[in-house]
Amino acid sequence: MTPISLPSLVLACLGAFLCGSIPFGLVLVKLAGKGDVREHGSGNIGATNVSRVGGKALGIVTLLLDILKGFLPVFLAKHAGWGESALSLLALFAVLGHVFTPWLKFQGGKGVATALGVALAFRAGLILPALGVFIALLLIFRYVSLGSVLAAVTLLLVLVWKGATPVVLLLWADIVLIVVVKHHENIRRLLKGTESPLWGAKKEQAHG
Repeated sequence: MTPISLPSLVLACLGAFLCGSIPFGLVLVKLAGKGDVREHGSGNIGATNVSRVGGKALGIVTLLLDILKGFLPVFLAKHAGWGESALSLLALFAVLGHVFTPWLKFQGGKGVATALGVALAFRAGLILPALGVFIALLLIFRYVSLGSVLAAVTLLLVLVWKGATPVVLLLWADIVLIVVVKHHENIRRLLKGTESPLWGAKKEQAHG
């Protein structure tokens, strides 16, 4: 494990935050001539709303880029030999950058794709159970929000099962909590039965 100085850790956290803060969904929709994605659908800058506003292809590109911006800082630090506690801290800051992007008055996305990216770089094996839960729930219920929240919880449970250290668990619990809290409106609509599914709803009425 490579020793890390405090200045290096602080700079890396800042870099992870700034990398995570890039609002790809907003930029891509504007470049495609579709206007401001925040003014349509759920108002979210993530891939689900981008796909509703700008089409599936644009949504997929947004998804991949949002995954990449979480993956990159954690992957580089892991390649440099940093330990899992430091990697988990960078993962948290990358997700925070996406959710509280300074370029949009600290109003960003819900953190799911970026969390997927940091998890993939941190421990690729975490992804399969979480993705399995997400895909199964999406196919059965068609709700991206339900699949996203329970996939995030699954990721944390796998870490517990794998015997992660308390520090690592605490930092990943923060990431999961952020994802859950950012979906609080979706959770409320799910409980009321008014949440719009990924398909089968009009674009402007969708809440994902």
